[in-house]
Amino acid sequence: MKPTYLILGLALLFLLLISCQKTGSRTTPINYFEIDDQKHKIEKAAFVNLEDNPVLKDMKAILFISDGLSFDANSNRELKIRGKGKLMGFIIYSQNNEELENGDYFINLLPPFKEGDIALGFYDLDWYEKTGLILYEEGEGFSLLAGKATVVQKQDLADLKFNFTTEEGKILKGEYLGSLQKNLIYKTGQIEFDN
Repeated sequence: MKPTYLILGLALLFLLLISCQKTGSRTTPINYFEIDDQKHKIEKAAFVNLEDNPVLKDMKAILFISDGLSFDANSNRELKIRGKGKLMGFIIYSQNNEELENGDYFINLLPPFKEGDIALGFYDLDWYEKTGLILYEEGEGFSLLAGKATVVQKQDLADLKFNFTTEEGKILKGEYLGSLQKNLIYKTGQIEFDN
């Protein structure tokens, strides 16, 4: 009888070790976005109010940055992005200036926009602060054509999952669980729109 208990105990220990190895060997960063089968870790995220442009009234930017980039703000809360690295974001229509509402946000490229519509999405794998512009302002680069983001607020944390298709037909997906830097403003008065 005792050898049976010993064998059962060893079998349970073996299964426990295998289970611990599976859960401990996660290679995907928890906060990341992925394009072209390349994962890029998201270090920080921000929820930014866009101002000084009537076309962008009630638009907010959700920005994700990688290691090498940082958010900064002057005394007027104007957002500055510093460094060189990977930048990804999308612009949503939201009348709430403080936080994201829970739910699904779908890309809608044609106004009029309704609450939660993603009007524009972009990414840059080699963003550099000396350009001083977020990609969509230059009128070139890669934009998002279809897809959705799902938002769930968990106390002071935002849980965002997204899956988009780019204009080149590539899949850009990712997730972020963490705090969003808030109370930031991005001046957009210099952006010109074609009619």
